[in-house]
Amino acid sequence: MEWTSWLPVDPLLRLASLIASLLAVVTVLVLLQVLVLSTLATRQRRAREAFDRQWRPHMAMASLDNDIVCDLPAPRGRRRLWWLMLWNKLQRKLRGEATSRLNRLLLSLGLDEYALRLLRFPGVRNRLVALETLRHLGDAAHWDAVEPLAHGRNPFVAFAAAQALIAMDAPRATRTVLPIALEGEHWGGQRLVALCRQAGRDAVTDALLDLLARADARALARLAPLLAFADPVRAAPWARERALGDADARNRQASLKALGELGDPRDKPLIVRSLHDEDPAVRLTAAQALRASADLSDIEVLLPALADQSWWVRREVADTLAALPRMDDGALQSLLPRVEDRYGREALERARAERAMRAGRA
Repeated sequence: MEWTSWLPVDPLLRLASLIASLLAVVTVLVLLQVLVLSTLATRQRRAREAFDRQWRPHMAMASLDNDIVCDLPAPRGRRRLWWLMLWNKLQRKLRGEATSRLNRLLLSLGLDEYALRLLRFPGVRNRLVALETLRHLGDAAHWDAVEPLAHGRNPFVAFAAAQALIAMDAPRATRTVLPIALEGEHWGGQRLVALCRQAGRDAVTDALLDLLARADARALARLAPLLAFADPVRAAPWARERALGDADARNRQASLKALGELGDPRDKPLIVRSLHDEDPAVRLTAAQALRASADLSDIEVLLPALADQSWWVRREVADTLAALPRMDDGALQSLLPRVEDRYGREALERARAERAMRAGRA
């Protein structure tokens, strides 16, 4: 009997039956594949959980005591990747000497060489695990292996490489990474902020000021916000030059932030002039910068600013008046009749009420 004997005689029905049978076979095969993959994933998950339960206590003990000797053999195969992922997870929670002890455990097992080899493996995850491992180690000997990845097109790998470079040599890394970031579109402002925060002021200042001195308008717009992470004393000359004369409001705003943090009394006239800037964000930053150094002599400067069109500026100016040294409730009350703008008067009344409430709680 032929295998097609069960099919209908009609050609169209026969074709439909064959298609339906084929779909049924494909469906069964897909279900079998899902079942097999699910079983394998479950086995792998259980194996990894058992691996973590085995190694986690040893890592924890190694982070607490230099004299702890690991009696487990070095992991092999894919378990080396599991080990690095567990080690990185624990490192994120540690600081100081505990981090160094855990580094020594990794080196004793020879897994630093495996991390370097992972950089050449395909797959983003492998490289991210390796880069995080090298960041925790912070060994400048790995610089040449990591630095090319900071130039890559993958934003996640490039950012992780930059973090690792900063951990190895922060001043050198900022001089390397900041120019790269200016050229790449995938380097967002938040990533630059995170890198500068990690590197610290001493490392950021030189590289940032050097770039600011020769940056075009587009680069300035990205670099100026990073002034908050530079040494305000050394950034002050650039900030004074740009606070009033720069055409980009973002640069004026960043300059005023730097001058406000510096708190040099010589900059107060410049900050006061910025209270009349055409951009409300710049006026707000000027009010915030003035707050740190304002005193009773600045009342005549601050009162007109209560008529500002921006609610945020009025709020900041009112809070500054309420926080002036030797400013009491009676003095604030006496200022209210001098404020002609209705909304400015409401802002000052609100600041006065909040000040009284805080005083009552104290």
